Amino acid sequence: MSRQSRTGEPQRDPGARAAVAGWTVSLLAAAGAGWAAVTVDAEWRQALAGACAAAVVLLTALVLILIRRLSAERAHRAREAEVATARGTEVAHLAAVRVPAIAERLQTGRRLDGVPGPMASPEETGEEFARALDSVVVALGSDTAVHRERALRDSVQAAFESVARTMHVMATVQQQVLDEVERSIEDPLLMANVMKADHAASQMTRKAQTLLVMCGIWPARRETRPVSLYDCVRGAQSRIVEFGRIEVHGGQTLYAVPPAVEGLMHSIAELLENATVFSPSSSPVVVSVREVGAGAVIEIDDAGLGMPPDVLHQALGQLRDDLDLTRLGAVPRLGLACAGRWSRELGFNVELSGSSAYGGTRAVMFVPFRLLTDPLPRPAAHRRPAVEPAEQVEQVEPVVPLAGVRDDASGPAGAPGLPQRRSRRGAARPTTAARHSA
Repeated sequence: MSRQSRTGEPQRDPGARAAVAGWTVSLLAAAGAGWAAVTVDAEWRQALAGACAAAVVLLTALVLILIRRLSAERAHRAREAEVATARGTEVAHLAAVRVPAIAERLQTGRRLDGVPGPMASPEETGEEFARALDSVVVALGSDTAVHRERALRDSVQAAFESVARTMHVMATVQQQVLDEVERSIEDPLLMANVMKADHAASQMTRKAQTLLVMCGIWPARRETRPVSLYDCVRGAQSRIVEFGRIEVHGGQTLYAVPPAVEGLMHSIAELLENATVFSPSSSPVVVSVREVGAGAVIEIDDAGLGMPPDVLHQALGQLRDDLDLTRLGAVPRLGLACAGRWSRELGFNVELSGSSAYGGTRAVMFVPFRLLTDPLPRPAAHRRPAVEPAEQVEQVEPVVPLAGVRDDASGPAGAPGLPQRRSRRGAARPTTAARHSA
């Protein structure tokens, strides 16, 4: 048999060459014996024939031994080539699969039980080589490394939580002070500036809540009654900077259950923030709310440049994966990650696509029926009659204004009305007795 050499030229098998050489020697010995049989006398012919026969046997034995050694050497080389190939494959598997799996579990604090094992057996790669690779895996997943990574993650989360709680408390106090100031302001220009400061405080509150959610701390559920999806979007609109660009359509007849209101509102606010930041400031952001077969959808369309496929894939990963605080990067973007955590907590779904009718990005929030409900009926004491008899209207006495509530009709003629703002904690309302006294 012949094979190709490193230079590309055909190269014969060493075993084949040895066999040819042995048979050549045997033929030469046989030819010499024949020649001697013809040219020498009978006595010498017998001695020479015996010697030639012994030489042939000896040479044949030597050739067989040589062939066996060459075959063993060839098998050994083939085995070494197989081992080298198996070792190379195993090292590549260690670098591409096993080490990243260990690092990912260390970062997320999970156990190392599910880490992929070696591809080849120790018999295929060699016992010593297999032990060396196992020592690398053991060193990476040692208790010391696990505790070090867990301590780092816990310290980062504790720092985030401390900052978030401090921001939340400061923003809450600031809003309370601004509410008190608003009640005593009569200058319209000053009122407008105070409301701007109050809106800035609401931005700080939302950022603090986002950090708390990323730390696994859920804000208190403040709502006790169902809230329409329209009001959820409007509430989310009030939490972003460019709230004036939002256009809301539909959702007045679809109501969210009280425990889901805060999560829906917070997630919608983060999606609206992304839509306004990554689209021209002169373009609107259109929000459409409608009912579908399995629940309701909230579609948010912007007029930006859209997302390249790799950026869209990364954004979807932030929505679906549980982003670890230690992997936020130098410029963390927490909005989508926060919406993703809310979706897993409450059970709704958020998707992103480049199919916006305005050429930008479309965010679709699907709210299943189990997060929707019917609106609660208004209490009978607060209902007004559909049609009041004329005689009752004529007998109605003027209602005395409540303390602290100005009535423009009772003020001086021609006095301009000041803009009134309702507090988020609820302004004073007429009591049931006051309504009936009317």
